[in-house]
Amino acid sequence: MTMIPRRHFLASTSVAVSTTGGWSAAQALAPSAPARQTSKAWQLLAVAPQSHKVADLGSDYRRGLELGLAQRPDVAVQLHWVEAPPTPNRAARSITAAIDQRPQLHGVVGWMPPAVEAQVAAHAQPLGLPLWASDTGADLPASAEPGQPQAVVRHSLDLCGSAAQLAQAVYQQLGPRAVLAVGQMEGGYDFVYTFEHAYRALGGRVVARHVGEFGPQSAEFDGLRTAVFSHRPDAVVALYSGPQLARFGRWWQAHAQSQGAWGLAGLPWLADVHTGGNAVTAGAWPSAAQAQPVWKQRFERVGLPWTAAALMGAEAGYSIAAALDQSTQGPSASALHEAWMMSVLQGPRAVSSRITTSTNHVFNRPATPLISGWLNGYLQT
Repeated sequence: MTMIPRRHFLASTSVAVSTTGGWSAAQALAPSAPARQTSKAWQLLAVAPQSHKVADLGSDYRRGLELGLAQRPDVAVQLHWVEAPPTPNRAARSITAAIDQRPQLHGVVGWMPPAVEAQVAAHAQPLGLPLWASDTGADLPASAEPGQPQAVVRHSLDLCGSAAQLAQAVYQQLGPRAVLAVGQMEGGYDFVYTFEHAYRALGGRVVARHVGEFGPQSAEFDGLRTAVFSHRPDAVVALYSGPQLARFGRWWQAHAQSQGAWGLAGLPWLADVHTGGNAVTAGAWPSAAQAQPVWKQRFERVGLPWTAAALMGAEAGYSIAAALDQSTQGPSASALHEAWMMSVLQGPRAVSSRITTSTNHVFNRPATPLISGWLNGYLQT
């Protein structure tokens, strides 16, 4: 029995600071409209995620943020990009160093897991800089103590909430017995435990677990095949991401004829790979098949893939631009703080999350309370 250490999902891997203005970059993506004449733009430090596993994570989030801002071309925003290393402490040091190098900043926006957010907030708050923190929501953030600095906006992909939705969908649409297939990189996050907790609360049972190991890809899913045929579950719940998800899709499709009557389920990105049949998906963001036409067109116009990171960036950029457009004050840290306090999430994910567009996809979040697996210890067999 192996204890899987808790991880910070899709953390950053490299350091770079760019002085290239995000506003000017965004103008190239904007609809044709005259820009408001202004002598001063909102100055934001923008944090892009990087990942060894998902090579395009950082570029997708960055381009998504710029695309979202571009939908309000009369709002002048200057972005100063920084990419952070993989560990929380190194990431926080890179971000805070970039803050200290730029006294003209009005705020900080970007991809920061809770551990990074906490350190950056502690550094930014005494400087009066508001913080907008995007994250996967793969780990539940710890409750803040009174007076502890926090982000003004915590903007999450909500993987834990999505896992609870998925548990409800699997139980209701497929049945009460499931084999949980987890990627090597996903095994140590709260959202995996959240699925199990929510599934058990409904009366379901995870009859077996398989962790996709690193090693020869030809044997990557052999143990999963054995577990499925041994337990004959109602469903296989596939919690993979990145290239491993693509390999799983090919493996499942190749073995579809011999997989039996059990169903397949996963988070929305499962719908983006070919599995040879219908899969039940649930989550806080729409797959490409459920994309809102207007946003799908905007993504296609600039050649931006419909990925979770790009959606998060676009939602953050669009929401920030909308909030600044409503501001009656000139650019300043205090004005930005006030605008973000009043902001409402808008964009490709916020619009779609209120509409169920497929009987095989669940958007509505169940009432099951989310509990961290780390309260009791999370063991993988």
